[in-house]
Amino acid sequence: MVGSKSQTIKDITVISIMITILFVQEQLLSNLPGIQLTIFLIVLFSKKLGLLKTLIIVLIHVLLDNLVMGSFSLLYTPAMLIGWLIIPLTLCTVFKKVNSPFLLGLLGALYAFIYSWLFLIASYLIMHVDVLVYFIADIFYEVVLAVCSFISILLLYKPCLNVIDNFYKKNVNQ
Repeated sequence: MVGSKSQTIKDITVISIMITILFVQEQLLSNLPGIQLTIFLIVLFSKKLGLLKTLIIVLIHVLLDNLVMGSFSLLYTPAMLIGWLIIPLTLCTVFKKVNSPFLLGLLGALYAFIYSWLFLIASYLIMHVDVLVYFIADIFYEVVLAVCSFISILLLYKPCLNVIDNFYKKNVNQ
């Protein structure tokens, strides 16, 4: 009984640390459109922490982000939540065996486009914006997000996975 309670406290601590990292990096980079490490971090968390913990991280992150940015709405919140949840849902099921940084980077680029297109769909359904105009106005930022996601996963995935592995060896599995 004590072991499971101790493990639960460690899990909550790890989840809290990962939420903090995810939230802070996004806030620090928020003035640079399309430049972020969010997709990279959600990919990393999905592969290392598994589906349930990453779903919790994503849910709390979306709530915090919308709370701080004041953007709770039928337009932004569901699109953001679905966009980020697609990553752990697919990486922990359909793409469970994909571990190559290059392939994960390609998936990260795809996730960037899917995430962006969810806002396009929401904008069309709720505000009836012209899809082509929206797409043309947003394509540059979508490409920047996709390239940033690909490069960050390609360059940072293995080193950060090693850092998390070392952390777990020293702290969590004691």
